[in-house]
Amino acid sequence: MNKKEIIIETARNLFTNYGYKKVSMDEIATSAKVTKKTIYHYFKDKDDLFQYFITEELESIKKCFEKVNRKKITLSEKIILSVKEVLEFRKKSQLFNSLSKEQLLGNHTNFISQYDNEIINYIEMKLKEEIEKNNIRKCDEHLTAFLIYKIFFSIFFEYDKDIQEEKIIKEVSSILEKGLIIEGGQNEKSVSYTHLT
Repeated sequence: MNKKEIIIETARNLFTNYGYKKVSMDEIATSAKVTKKTIYHYFKDKDDLFQYFITEELESIKKCFEKVNRKKITLSEKIILSVKEVLEFRKKSQLFNSLSKEQLLGNHTNFISQYDNEIINYIEMKLKEEIEKNNIRKCDEHLTAFLIYKIFFSIFFEYDKDIQEEKIIKEVSSILEKGLIIEGGQNEKSVSYTHLT
């Protein structure tokens, strides 16, 4: 490994084991057996070095998306499987889990939001593409992407019953493709809306 690779792997291990806040550039330099000046040759500061790992994780997310996108399945199945793949990747990422715990303690700022926003932006882009092709109805793409992502986040991290993958894919695909309301159903006409003021 060259010096840059040594610095990156050393920082990765330190951030994973101790969190971002507790690790100093001095500790990275000492553990990597280089001078701080050498680190600053490649990265302008600790935030810049940390951004390298955020970018790396997000690139892995994009690969998850593209792998699913190549499959010959429906759009709703692509969206569902893409989010599922990303959440699986997220669960397995030691760096992400370490930094998530740190953020919950208030010790880090925007790693998780950057991660989530990248996923939401990708879903939004796919929705826009399909709207342009007239494959789905016009909608607020960002809001819809946000809702889809948060639904799956809740299922994978907060749902308190056993998760049956096939059932989830089937149920959520059905909601995305057909909606929930039966047109002309007996209760549809009786629904009224009250404005809250």
